[in-house]
Amino acid sequence: MAPLRVAVIILIFANLLALALWKGWLGGAASYGEPERLSNQLNPERMRLMTEARPPAAPPVVLKPAPAAEPEPAPEAVEEKTEKKDDGKTTEKAAAPAPVAEAVAPQACVVFAGLSADQARELTARIAKAGTGFKLSETRSEAPSSWWVHIPAQGSREGADKKAAELRRLGVDDLFIMQDPGPNQFAVSLGLYKSEAAATRLLDALKEKGVRSAQIAARGAGVVRIEVRGPGDSLATVASDLSDRLRGANRLECSP
Repeated sequence: MAPLRVAVIILIFANLLALALWKGWLGGAASYGEPERLSNQLNPERMRLMTEARPPAAPPVVLKPAPAAEPEPAPEAVEEKTEKKDDGKTTEKAAAPAPVAEAVAPQACVVFAGLSADQARELTARIAKAGTGFKLSETRSEAPSSWWVHIPAQGSREGADKKAAELRRLGVDDLFIMQDPGPNQFAVSLGLYKSEAAATRLLDALKEKGVRSAQIAARGAGVVRIEVRGPGDSLATVASDLSDRLRGANRLECSP
């Protein structure tokens, strides 16, 4: 029985020693309870709650307006250039002035209608001599446009005057002596009609008065119409000269 008692006593002392160690009665064991942690803090009155440091606010950014783009020089302008002389000095060349565009004369158009073949050739030749810048457009008509009652050319001015005096003695006063050069120069014109019937009536009336040499000629077959386009000032001068030369032709305005 003695050994059992000794074992029990040793077990009791071991338990007491373990309890003392767990409670810290002997001062060597660490305390894990929350109250012991607070009591073991060193100088708790010096602790401060520090806020997170923030960087200073950046100053506001001010946007400056972009500088206005300089206008590009005109393509015809000449840039100034500098030349270096032998002594090291530089001189500036003045920019050459831009060429001034020449004023363009307004265009015009004139029509000469009722031309014979000879008159058309004369008009074309005179326009060619007047210089460049003129354009011609020619059309021809084959159908008669009028009928002419006349006495054929007398060969000279004296012969035409003699025939005119003879007609006046017969009571024919409505007459005209043709002066323009050509096959009908010095012919005696007695009337121009739009219809052949009207020309025939006049011819019959002349025969009753004793006029035997009068005849009718259809006009317009092969008649030429020419349009002339060109600078207004030059064309006005040329057209005025042609109007004086081309007797019997009609001068009309047209769209340039």
